[in-house]
Amino acid sequence: KERRESIEPITGLPMREAIVGFSTESILEVLGGTLEPLLDAIKDGLIKGIVGMVSCTSLRDYGQDVHTVAVVKELIKRDILVLSLGCGNAAVQVAGLCSLDAVKLAGFKLQKVCNALKIPPVLSYGTCTDTGRLADLVHAISTALGGVPIPDLPVAVAAPEYMEQKATIDAIFALAYGLYTYVNPIPTVTGGTNLVKLLTKDLKDITGGLLDVEKDAVKAVDNIENHIIANRKKLGI
Repeated sequence: KERRESIEPITGLPMREAIVGFSTESILEVLGGTLEPLLDAIKDGLIKGIVGMVSCTSLRDYGQDVHTVAVVKELIKRDILVLSLGCGNAAVQVAGLCSLDAVKLAGFKLQKVCNALKIPPVLSYGTCTDTGRLADLVHAISTALGGVPIPDLPVAVAAPEYMEQKATIDAIFALAYGLYTYVNPIPTVTGGTNLVKLLTKDLKDITGGLLDVEKDAVKAVDNIENHIIANRKKLGI
């Protein structure tokens, strides 16, 4: 009680609104029961690609949520739609990125899609244990495109501030599923030369997945964007 009385309470912090509760089912509902509008937006380049951001929140390397918010802002600026999960989901909500006000922060082409569908550029998709829902959407997109292999889709996964074991499991799942996977901080595997080679090179020929580590937010998004562009070219879109 004495300690509370001696501390000046912090009041007047800005209030944020967030649109939450997105799922594969709700996206289909918004699109009229079919993925065609989403696929058309991807084919036409209005949506360059999709990134599932599954992250924790950590003070390591940067301030709390700083790196996550920086990565997500950079992604939407480049017309890349973000689906956010995990504790990092709360970070982008507090940053205002899951609101319609955030549409102005997106690239011009992504803005068109968001304004037409009345959705934010970052879709709040649940907790880190909801990654199966993200996998469902990726599978649905693959199927709708005629069975395009998962590794060839213009999609990626990012964990900008992973900390908990659940995020590690999510990353391993993404790699096994064939997805380009960005993580930060650098995992404690650098002492195992063969393991590093497996995760960053050889795995691409096994599952199609690939692990990328990068501390700089802009460089990390450069790598993600390059992967997405390469896959778009592979698909001829």
